[in-house]
Amino acid sequence: MIKKFLPLCIFILFLNNCGYAPIYSKKDQNFQINKIETFGEMKVNKVLLNRLKIYKNNPNAKNTFDLIITSKSTKTTTTKDKKGNPTQFSINLAVNIKILEDLNNDVEVVFSESNTFDNSNNKFDLRKYEDNLIKNMTEKIFSEIILFIQTKN
Repeated sequence: MIKKFLPLCIFILFLNNCGYAPIYSKKDQNFQINKIETFGEMKVNKVLLNRLKIYKNNPNAKNTFDLIITSKSTKTTTTKDKKGNPTQFSINLAVNIKILEDLNNDVEVVFSESNTFDNSNNKFDLRKYEDNLIKNMTEKIFSEIILFIQTKN
């Protein structure tokens, strides 16, 4: 019994002392987001709002921003079979971010991701897969947004 848990305990001790820190943690962020306005896709905007809310109250912030987020997703049929039924789809997600600073230095940037996937006979599973793809693409766009804001300063 002890032989099973000994490697796990050693592994946890090494992980605890390795200096791991999350990349997008609130520490050492030199910006603050005052107000966020969203337009477009509700699912995408909800994920972005939940992820961006940790940057709302930062007392050590040097720069403050207002964000206007406009998101749009399009699903297109990429290929069809001989009968004309779709066999492959493509999803394109575009997020337009307008960063408004106090000094009227407005910056507008478009972040986009796309993915292709095969059709399925089970439409429920297909819809869940589409939602999962959109969520994953939104998470990737979020990390690009934060990286852009950090390097902008």
